[in-house]
Amino acid sequence: AGNRAGGGPLLTNYALTLLVVLFLQSRSPPVLPSVRHLHHLAGPQDRAQVGGWDCSFPRDAAELEPSGNSQSTVSLLAEFFSYFGTLDLGGLLLSPLEGRALPRPSPETLGGLRPGPLTLQDPFELSHNVAANVTPRTVSRFVRCCRDAARLCRGPEFQQKSRRGRPWGVMRLLQPGPTGNSGNSEGKFLIPVPLPSPGGSGGIQHREVCAAVGFVLRDVLGCGCEPEG
Repeated sequence: AGNRAGGGPLLTNYALTLLVVLFLQSRSPPVLPSVRHLHHLAGPQDRAQVGGWDCSFPRDAAELEPSGNSQSTVSLLAEFFSYFGTLDLGGLLLSPLEGRALPRPSPETLGGLRPGPLTLQDPFELSHNVAANVTPRTVSRFVRCCRDAARLCRGPEFQQKSRRGRPWGVMRLLQPGPTGNSGNSEGKFLIPVPLPSPGGSGGIQHREVCAAVGFVLRDVLGCGCEPEG
């Protein structure tokens, strides 16, 4: 539910990125620190204000403590969908500044922040709701898609592994890449993506699914796609 132009009723890429940041901040232990914590860690040389807003954070990443969270990427992906599929977004203030979802305060205490069906506060320009353009229909669709994705993540297709216990199919894209040239004899790193057979009356739908998967792999991820011989 994102758009690149930044207008219209959809989530912008910036808003989607902040949703991922907020989710990672809210883990226990957190994967990312809150922006408030970064303010506290900033030294005198790191102090910065932009338009009157505190934009201070340590410039040297070595000053940050490593995260103690040891969850896998696959586990975090499943939790992301579950997290946003269960939140009452209409009654919350999503705050990357504090690193968590807060009960939404009354409008007069929000310092000019305009609440909406999804209230996602910019972590630096605190009066800016980066999802102010999002409609109730978009929020409902986003939550519904997250619930559907969370249910799929609990299913056997998501959990399935090969007989050697390795991740299969698209899940291998979420694993660290191979070092060296560990593919086949031609140097390719092959990822089998099993799709259902086009039998019965679902031929048109099957072609649409294959086309969508091919578009993501080729045009978005830059992979090559070859039908299994």
